[in-house]
Amino acid sequence: MELLNFKVDENYSLGKLAVALGEFDGIHLAHQKLINKVVNYAKAKNIKSAVISFDPHPDYVLNKRTNLGYITPLKEKVSKLAELGIDYLILIPFTLEFAKLSPLDFINNYLKKLDIDLLVVGFDYRFGYKGSGNVDTLKAYFNVDVVEKVELGNEKVGSNEIRSYLIKGDMDSVKKMLGRYYNITGKVVDGNKVGRTLGFKTANIQIEDEYQVLRKGVYAVFVNYQGKKYLGVCNIGNNPTINYVKIPRLEVHIFDFNQEIYGETINVEFVKFLRDELKFATTEAMIEQIHQDIKEAKVVLEKSL
Repeated sequence: MELLNFKVDENYSLGKLAVALGEFDGIHLAHQKLINKVVNYAKAKNIKSAVISFDPHPDYVLNKRTNLGYITPLKEKVSKLAELGIDYLILIPFTLEFAKLSPLDFINNYLKKLDIDLLVVGFDYRFGYKGSGNVDTLKAYFNVDVVEKVELGNEKVGSNEIRSYLIKGDMDSVKKMLGRYYNITGKVVDGNKVGRTLGFKTANIQIEDEYQVLRKGVYAVFVNYQGKKYLGVCNIGNNPTINYVKIPRLEVHIFDFNQEIYGETINVEFVKFLRDELKFATTEAMIEQIHQDIKEAKVVLEKSL
């Protein structure tokens, strides 16, 4: 898949396109339905498929909500869209100036620069200054296919819903809406090696991308490394008992794993939230709780394999 940063003063000759338009943070089940329509249409017509998206997230630029990161940061979004068969990800820089464009200016200055054979959007898609453009606006200029609301148990499948569940630690609901486990990819870096002295070797993950803030605490996780899946338990937090850190960090204890993987990239899939982060009165009490966490995580993960 090719990533293109859209420039207004450039001419694009990508041929006829089937295009999905939206932010697509999460690439959840509703997003996948929309993207699959684009890919299938493009294949049937023997044309290219594209996603037009925006970066940074419009909500953050417009201060509609606090910046707590992304369900799928850009690097992961690129990877997921490629997996789904999209040919082009066309990124439009979202700025305060861009937000002031009228719907018609957006259509003329951006969308009409491309040869769009089909435009696919969600039922509630809005664009242009203060969201004054909608599906009907687009239909006046393009062949538009609208994806209706996708629900699970009478609840809309949406990015805001997923963010809410991530903050609550409800990983079951997150998985149902994403169609996969929520995951974070990062590089293993040197830590203080406190875990070794306690009998639990941990991998400290340096998170370079802007992932959505999660509920602090302990999780049962799958760890993907060099094509293999391992079982583990992780903690996201400040380590209040020993070696407090101001900025929350992600530490993973991988079961039955003794390799040195400093500098390596691993992927952590969050299966179940086990408990909140605690400050223990003694080191012994913390060690006892970690043993319980490992025992509980193994039961959860073995059922999830």
